Amino acid sequence: MIAVRDLSFRYAGRDDWVLKDINLDIKSGECLLLAGISGCGKSTLTKCLNGLIPHFEKGERAGRVLLDDTEIAKLPMHRIALRVGTVFQHPRTQFFTTNVTDEIAFGCENAGFDRREIRDRVTRAMDQLEIRSLKDREVFSLSDGERQKVILAAIQAMDADILVFDEPSSNLDPHAVGELESLMLQLKAAGKTLIIAEHRLHYLTQLIDRVALMAHGRIQRIYSAAEFLDLHNRDLNALGLRWQQLTQPQNDIASPSVEAANTLTIENLDYRYNKRSPQVLSGIDLHFTGGEITAITGANGSGKTTLAMVLGGLYRETGGRICVNGQPLSARQRIRTCRLVMQEPDHQLFSESVLQELQIATDDSPLSEAELQGLLQRFGLAPLGHCHPHALSGGEKQRLVITTAVAAGFDVLILDEPTSGLDATNMRQLGQLLNEISRQGKVVLVITHDYEFVQTCCTSLVELQADARLELKSVREIACGLTHAPQGAG
Repeated sequence: MIAVRDLSFRYAGRDDWVLKDINLDIKSGECLLLAGISGCGKSTLTKCLNGLIPHFEKGERAGRVLLDDTEIAKLPMHRIALRVGTVFQHPRTQFFTTNVTDEIAFGCENAGFDRREIRDRVTRAMDQLEIRSLKDREVFSLSDGERQKVILAAIQAMDADILVFDEPSSNLDPHAVGELESLMLQLKAAGKTLIIAEHRLHYLTQLIDRVALMAHGRIQRIYSAAEFLDLHNRDLNALGLRWQQLTQPQNDIASPSVEAANTLTIENLDYRYNKRSPQVLSGIDLHFTGGEITAITGANGSGKTTLAMVLGGLYRETGGRICVNGQPLSARQRIRTCRLVMQEPDHQLFSESVLQELQIATDDSPLSEAELQGLLQRFGLAPLGHCHPHALSGGEKQRLVITTAVAAGFDVLILDEPTSGLDATNMRQLGQLLNEISRQGKVVLVITHDYEFVQTCCTSLVELQADARLELKSVREIACGLTHAPQGAG
């Protein structure tokens, strides 16, 4: 169905080839996993398979990508879209309208289907994905899991037989990941071809037929499902990959003793977006101490990111107060004291190079060239100092934003889904870095759905319920629940 022949590619403005001499055959109806560390070329390869390269992304390309013996570069995008559908890491970047029903119909309208056929296709797609309840909703009021279903419904309405997923689980809670797995199993059973670029492996064990392991822009090896699932954790660690099974830690992680630790206290915190909207946060009371790394978890839509925005000073609380080291701080004051690393790193990248990003972050207290290079080295970004930030991979962008937060200085560090797009090696390196930061007495909060990361470094956990209640849990409780949850459970 898809044949890749001697494919190489490098982005405009970069000297290095992101893809090098890729040769790959993808059969109709199979599920192929693209695995490898951040920056290995997975996302770039997906863009070559769905036509974004060369139709939209600028750069130098060699070799061919054939869709049923026709070169994708010679096909117009509207014809490719009838065959290949894509679900990106952040579904909100794919919306063309503000209404769910209009969004699902958008591709069909552009393909020139008549009104009755469009209506039938939209209804059928909504029924297949069980999202009738979302009809005519505003897309920006949906959770990440709901947005992803809308994108899948739009692809289903087009009846594309090839589906490309780029890090589809990175922003989903465990319930939504289970739903995603079930949807993928249904698509595969219906004969669809699935191509998945992903770091998290635990939900894919029943889906994959083959695994293409990528490194340095090349395909290093192709595994059968049996060969890949037979790999032990030590083998996966050596390859920089995450584990196939979430395991229960032997012991809860102990909090290190810290001198002169900072504190963050939240007292009776309320927040609503406007006077007519319901309370998003209500009566939140929490206390955090430096030396600990606290995970804040909860279902999509429970208010975790809103809490992060309030703590970071980007939203002003509607009730209660927030104190750092015993001192009540306004939202404006918290912007300088509490460093927030957002979920989508593009929102925090402003300059022409990686090095300039660090220089901007340290304007108030400039660092020497050697100190800046040391930070880049520490975060694995040294070779990318002169690259444009938006030319980096998703994982590299995430690391850059965290690096700028560390460079700027803070008492409280809040990270919203920091492991989105991170491979196993970089995930563990981030955990080690957060341990180092916490030992300096900083308060570290991690908004996350990534329970593999929680088990790596977090000392405690707060679960935010949909009704704004808080539940304190141990890392062991969460891991045990995941370990005993059925595969694909919703």
